[in-house]
Amino acid sequence: MPYTTDSPFKSISILYRKSHIWLNNACAPYDLTAAQAVVILIVCDFQELTQDEITKRLSLDKSVIAKTVTKLEERGFLIRTPNARDKRTYDIRPTEAAWSIHPFIKEQIEASFQRMTQNMTETERKEFQRLLLLAAEAAIPLEDGTFA
Repeated sequence: MPYTTDSPFKSISILYRKSHIWLNNACAPYDLTAAQAVVILIVCDFQELTQDEITKRLSLDKSVIAKTVTKLEERGFLIRTPNARDKRTYDIRPTEAAWSIHPFIKEQIEASFQRMTQNMTETERKEFQRLLLLAAEAAIPLEDGTFA
């Protein structure tokens, strides 16, 4: 008997929850949560982002990102400086501590993806990854309120 129904939303929910559990467990020795690890990952990937850009790229609430960035700044993973063009905005950059843990986070995310796709062929895995990206990009609204 299958554990899930044929509902895509239930499947997405399960994958989201499991991937966060796996990443939380992997990052626990570093006293990081999955959410914090993802913020470190995206800031390292782009090298500098504003808090607003992080919010938009992760489709999370501004207050959640502000709290996460503050905690990561206090712990020495991020540097927050006023934006030169808009003093109401902050630029976020990774520290050496973030750069040192960045490869580990990437490895753990890849391991999670391998776990969730373990019953797929390599071709299916690549197609699944392509389709996930396509679906995510379609779900993120642009600034003018339209969809991609």
